Amino acid sequence: MNTPHDPALHEASRIEALRQLELLDTAPSEAFDRITRMASRLFELPIAAVSLTDTDRQWFKSKVGVEHDAIPRLKAPCAAVADSGAMLEVPDLLESASFRDSPLADSGIRFYLGAPLVTRSGHCLGAMCVLGTEPRAVTEADRSTLTDLAAMVMAQVELQHALGRVDPVSG
Repeated sequence: MNTPHDPALHEASRIEALRQLELLDTAPSEAFDRITRMASRLFELPIAAVSLTDTDRQWFKSKVGVEHDAIPRLKAPCAAVADSGAMLEVPDLLESASFRDSPLADSGIRFYLGAPLVTRSGHCLGAMCVLGTEPRAVTEADRSTLTDLAAMVMAQVELQHALGRVDPVSG
């Protein structure tokens, strides 16, 4: 029997919330790209993304320093953020038991910091994340800044959804 704490039920509800917002596979949006560029500059890191966690992939609504539109969900740090609804900091992927053999680590990424993108109803859609090619310590200012950027992303999601502007054509 499914209970409110049943992980499968929670995941199905999270995916439904993501789909209802009609964000997946939409065109790039300057409103999101502006926040992502700001994250890259503020953290002085080459990679930043608004990553949405679908059933089997991480899809990037916005990205800096990433060529792919999506990566597999398996062993992706952003998926761990979506699953937990909590910030994830990995100062060195190669030192992490969870991520040392991940596709990100294999591609040369060493640092990851991701803040959850949480709807008003409490569903975590994915992460606002910054990544780097060198290990890095995380400060309280880093956590606070990324949390604020994630809140800006969610404010934009809510605004565009309320105005009916997030759709497969206009992004």
